[in-house]
Amino acid sequence: MKSHIFRLSGRLRSFAFLAGWLTIIVVYRSVVASPTTEAPWYSQTVESAKGLFLVTLESSEPDFVLNDFRDWHIVLQDKATGEGVTPARFVVGGGMPMHGHGLPSQPQVSEHLGEGRYLIEGIRFNMLGKWVFDIEVITQSGNDKVSFEVIVDY
Repeated sequence: MKSHIFRLSGRLRSFAFLAGWLTIIVVYRSVVASPTTEAPWYSQTVESAKGLFLVTLESSEPDFVLNDFRDWHIVLQDKATGEGVTPARFVVGGGMPMHGHGLPSQPQVSEHLGEGRYLIEGIRFNMLGKWVFDIEVITQSGNDKVSFEVIVDY
């Protein structure tokens, strides 16, 4: 009779061990491995040169694909209040300083999405390496500039 109790106990331990691993796998896949729309995949925030704004450049697309056009977002916040700034206009430039050339496309801010969030269309990378985005911000409260460094790598 005693050996039967130990077998049952051993089976329960095996089941508990298996259930624990399955739980870890399910949690990992739902939290870590699955992309979410809430948090951007790439995000970088920079204070503007004059200190007027906090500007965030972000993308929800999980990779850099060479020669593929992508849409990113710019989030513009008043540095003093943290609130989104609207209306605003942007002039986007940049390139690869180490190679001495500009951007291979002409990204444009095309739409205000609300709460200081803007759509920037036409971002394209044609080679791996360090890219710089220079963005001039033009608002009623003043103009300012920011620069972002983006490393394109696989």
